[in-house]
Amino acid sequence: MGNFCSGLGAAPKSEKEELEVAAKAEEPPPPSDAAAESANDPPLPTLPPVPTPSIAAAESTGSKAAPSPEQYIDPSLLGPPCDEFSDSQPDWQWEADHDKWRSYKPDDSIQLDRFWQVYEGSQRAGPWQARLQIMRKPAVVDFSKLTAVVDGGRPRRVQRQVKQADWLNSTYFWEAFKDALRSGGVAVESSPEEVFSFRFNQDFRGMTDDGRKLERGGQEYKLPVGWKRFAVNVKGQYDGGDNKWLREDESGWAVAYHGTAKDSLPGILSTGFQLGKGQKFEKALGAGIYCTNEIEVAQHYSRPKEWQGHCVQIVLQLRVRPSAIRKVSTGTDFEKKYWVINDPQDMRAYGVLIRELPLDEYVSALEAVFGAKERPTDLPALKPEVYKRWWG
Repeated sequence: MGNFCSGLGAAPKSEKEELEVAAKAEEPPPPSDAAAESANDPPLPTLPPVPTPSIAAAESTGSKAAPSPEQYIDPSLLGPPCDEFSDSQPDWQWEADHDKWRSYKPDDSIQLDRFWQVYEGSQRAGPWQARLQIMRKPAVVDFSKLTAVVDGGRPRRVQRQVKQADWLNSTYFWEAFKDALRSGGVAVESSPEEVFSFRFNQDFRGMTDDGRKLERGGQEYKLPVGWKRFAVNVKGQYDGGDNKWLREDESGWAVAYHGTAKDSLPGILSTGFQLGKGQKFEKALGAGIYCTNEIEVAQHYSRPKEWQGHCVQIVLQLRVRPSAIRKVSTGTDFEKKYWVINDPQDMRAYGVLIRELPLDEYVSALEAVFGAKERPTDLPALKPEVYKRWWG
């Protein structure tokens, strides 16, 4: 498969035609192979490293002495990572505040669990400490005390939980993904691990917006609260293996979103981004691919579809070259949230976002721009509370 990206769709000569065309036609490309870095996560407070106690202090407190090299778990003893398609997954957590726990990212949890399994296999006789990377920082974890220290900080308690997968698990996602491609005549010959890096998945469904301002590539990064992200294998696939575009600071590329329907995925994933004709903002900004850094805008272009008992929306998460972003400054308030990217090579899809949304809660792009009178006739009536939220 090719690359994996597209914008909100090209705008034809009239605004209404533009939205109607965008609702029917999509453009981005597919994932490439290699693990995607979880570059779009909110930065978590650093897990401080556990200070190594002195032997005297250990004797006075009755705790174990400072670890000698043989008391660190040998990485060569680590077993394989857990099955990413299992219904249960390890969920390692750290104590952010007194009895308030936050989960590590899945890839950190998986790595922690590999060391934990070695410690458990020794009947907790030792070695009991692990040196590894947590949140991309050097860390020491003491499994006998269940404490962790990151980058020289203070010790924090950690705990191991087992998370039971709900309906939106890797198996459901992969089967839905294959079904979408098959429906478009695209054969799926790759394994799931060749296309996606499930250990970098992130679940934002239980998250609330706490008002933090994040940035990627000098542009505001708005978290996809309420969605679950499945990571595309992109690490090492661009720029001769240079992954700087995935960085989480100003040197990385900006984060954007593109709404797409499940039925449109085959074209997007097999042909990549395509420039449309007669775009509304072409005179001012040039022809390009439309995207936005607001998922609440992009999702209006993703019509929910029933699959295996769930009505799901799909939005692609992109990285966009910051210098390529051209912002719409005319039109409606809704349209002023668009970004235009003239060259499709300046945008790369690195995540697929999914959430469940009933059709009677879905507001189409036509309605978002032109009002409730433009609701497509094949959609059910909006729930009264949704209508009221939009139009009073």
